[in-house]
Amino acid sequence: MKKIRMTVYLDPKVHDDLRAYAGARRQPLSIMAEAAVAAFVDPEQKEIAMLRRLGKIERQLDRLTRDSNISIEAFMVYIWLWLAANPPLPDSAAATARASATQRYDEFMETLGQRLAKAPGRSVENSRFEKMPGEDRGAGP
Repeated sequence: MKKIRMTVYLDPKVHDDLRAYAGARRQPLSIMAEAAVAAFVDPEQKEIAMLRRLGKIERQLDRLTRDSNISIEAFMVYIWLWLAANPPLPDSAAATARASATQRYDEFMETLGQRLAKAPGRSVENSRFEKMPGEDRGAGP
């Protein structure tokens, strides 16, 4: 079958990448360009690429699910150990402790809200060395 000549204008970077790709496979530039265009317009190739991307997304979701389950389990172990190490307060100190806990919880929620409003995608892990509420700049771990 006779091939049809076509003139295509490419960005110099794309041309260099195509030339390097063809050179690495020891194929003529025209064959590599034809294969790239065919892969781009072929519905079967698009489906294969889509399935590859979906597989990648599925693996990422699996990792997120695993990491979430690990975090939940670690938090449950922490709470269990904390409850085991800290006996209940006597009735005389319970009211004072409850008031203090309520105040500290309100401060925590306010700080959390501010942090989420300031940078929604921010990781707590990446900012763990920042100043905590009620902490002096010089003090810390």
